[in-house]
Amino acid sequence: MNATKFTATTSWAKSMAETAPAVRLEVYDALFEYVETGVTPKLSEAAAAAFGFIKTDIDQNVDRMIEVCEKRKAAVLKRWNRAGDTAVAPAAARPERRAEP
Repeated sequence: MNATKFTATTSWAKSMAETAPAVRLEVYDALFEYVETGVTPKLSEAAAAAFGFIKTDIDQNVDRMIEVCEKRKAAVLKRWNRAGDTAVAPAAARPERRAEP
């Protein structure tokens, strides 16, 4: 994965609220390792059960992010590849800038 950012949800913490602190710590450590390396670490049985649900959320979010990035890249390339297109929008199409105070 090699991600440096990811979105955590409070539902993860709520779902693990009743688990032992050692298991929560194991899951949280595994979460960061998985996001950074893309490899699922070895976990205890309890931690593996909780981590499975979180991993599914992370994978879905990454897939969604990749899809959005590809769509945006295609739109940029389409714009830049149009014949006669310029890199700078015409003055009439640019928003007005406020004067500096």
